[in-house]
Amino acid sequence: MKKLKMIVSLIVVFGLLGACSQSKEEIFNQSERQVKDVFISSELIEPNTEFKNFNIFKPDELEVLEDGKNNVVFTDGEQPYILFINELEEPNSKWFYNQVIESEEKSDYLTTFENDEEFAYFNVIEKQDESYELQLGIGGVKMATISEKDEIEADVTKMIQMIKSLERK
Repeated sequence: MKKLKMIVSLIVVFGLLGACSQSKEEIFNQSERQVKDVFISSELIEPNTEFKNFNIFKPDELEVLEDGKNNVVFTDGEQPYILFINELEEPNSKWFYNQVIESEEKSDYLTTFENDEEFAYFNVIEKQDESYELQLGIGGVKMATISEKDEIEADVTKMIQMIKSLERK
């Protein structure tokens, strides 16, 4: 009888633990809502870091690893965040988005947002090692990183805040 109670208890515990963890689809949907909320918000995100061609909001935990003319590599520990800037493209450009559509790499989650002045997209590609490539773009500005499932929402929030804050000089 003790073994039966223990087995039932373990089934209940594992069932509750499984119910508490979000599926990747739920995480993607929540991340999409975060991107959309920042994208449509009229609240300005003030830049706090200056580069030669632009200013941007940089979260405290990120360090600048490499600063190029059209891209910057930030890191949070071992995790890189790569910012790409196509100076020829306007905020309503679909240039980076069209590259995603034309890519041979299959998107596991892809959504877009648009207003009168800007076009944005959020793309997720699941990698073989159960990590996820996250790509966010607004017009000619794109940011990408590789994220673990439990870090996707935090990474997406960080990335959209940075992109939305970017001010070209």
